[in-house]
Amino acid sequence: MRFLTPVDGDMLSNVSGKIRDEMLFIEVDVAADEGKSIEINSVPAIFNDGKYSAIVPLYGYRNTLEVVDKISGESIIAGVYWLKNAAKKYSLSVDDNIFFLCDITKNKDIYTSIFDNPYLAVYKKAHDLYGAKVRINLFYSIDEKYEDVFGKFNLSMMTDKFKCEWVANSDWLHLAFHSYNEFPDRPYLTTSYEKIINDYRLIIGEIKRFAGEECIERATTFHWGASNRTGVRAVRAQGIGLLMGYLDYDKDGNSFVSYYLTPKEIDKANVYGFWKDHSEDMIFGKIDCVLNTAQPAENIAKLEKSLLKYPKKGFIELMIHEQYFYPFYVAYMENYAERILTACEWCVNHGYTASFASDVVFED
Repeated sequence: MRFLTPVDGDMLSNVSGKIRDEMLFIEVDVAADEGKSIEINSVPAIFNDGKYSAIVPLYGYRNTLEVVDKISGESIIAGVYWLKNAAKKYSLSVDDNIFFLCDITKNKDIYTSIFDNPYLAVYKKAHDLYGAKVRINLFYSIDEKYEDVFGKFNLSMMTDKFKCEWVANSDWLHLAFHSYNEFPDRPYLTTSYEKIINDYRLIIGEIKRFAGEECIERATTFHWGASNRTGVRAVRAQGIGLLMGYLDYDKDGNSFVSYYLTPKEIDKANVYGFWKDHSEDMIFGKIDCVLNTAQPAENIAKLEKSLLKYPKKGFIELMIHEQYFYPFYVAYMENYAERILTACEWCVNHGYTASFASDVVFED
């Protein structure tokens, strides 16, 4: 016997079943040979189309599914979760950030607000118009290839003049660890515990200094969304409980922007959008649309296709990268802001409200 759906670690939202009497009733499908007497959480299962199925209730955040063959006594269990606040929510995250902080620092005696920075003003507009909640994932330093544009800069040089304003906007604007630098690619693919811990503490320590602890996120995306288990364990020990990624694989079947997850685990995570690896006590979440990879209309088409493909998935995460905002960048996108605002508008028009992913996946 084995679980087909949901499986151990799946995190379901209200669109994954039907709410009745303050319970979420879901269909549980199990693969087993015909002729068994299967019960799922004491509910008799019906055999049809090569599987056993039963409708069972979820009562709270943590739930145990137990499948028992009443004839042989064989049993299996799975731990699944009910995310009561995840359905019809959306979030916006931004990777590869450092340039805008350099600009704010250089203009600290000119700017009266962090939102005088034209890049950050885009996200303020997304928040003002569509309620967007934004997680900005930070590099520690500007890579030397950009020093001719910005000069040398790292987070230790960031002004703390606007700390009160960061704190005042921390209900919708969060900052998080990404990596030490833009290069090399996939810096944590084979990381040591010490390497990623040092990078993490550098970045988080500076965020606390210039923006306040209120701005720090419990979720992030590693640079390139790649890591071995060592890297994941290291940030879990620092309080990070959710890692967002593409949760996809390349044409050769290898995981892509999916940390250490196998293709089979990636497929699991895609069904409901969040999946918890109990072996590492880490939740992985799917980024649904990378806005810098296509034009606004194409991004909307991707979102609509995703709704059809994953009807049991309640949460949407949009993502974009900082560098495409700037004219000096080789792949500059003149309609950068339009890509963001169009996607946020689509979410709101389809009944989604803004939320940080970390606000819907944890029990507390």
